Amino acid sequence: MGLGRGERGKYNRKQMNRGRKKGCYIATAVYGSYDCPQVWILRRYRDNVLSRLWYGRLFILIYYMLSPMLIKLFGEEIWFTNFFHSRLEYIINKLKEQGIDNTLYIDK
Repeated sequence: MGLGRGERGKYNRKQMNRGRKKGCYIATAVYGSYDCPQVWILRRYRDNVLSRLWYGRLFILIYYMLSPMLIKLFGEEIWFTNFFHSRLEYIINKLKEQGIDNTLYIDK
């Protein structure tokens, strides 16, 4: 589902939150969609790797406590999306090198 934004940092919060229990809030704001290859990689890593480790579950817990607030405060700011875009690209490229797939993903 696209979020109907023309440039990074502009998105519709209602569409962003529609139809999902957990979200990659920051990645969705950066890439403009919850359903795109970059976010699929991150979601797959969250569900298949991080959620199996105690420190991964702790990271997920803290992330889901903080990221909605960050998006509410700064999600439409171009500096915010630019800041996270470069960092997410680095992480995504590393995950791809490790064999994490970027095909369609349905959350577990």
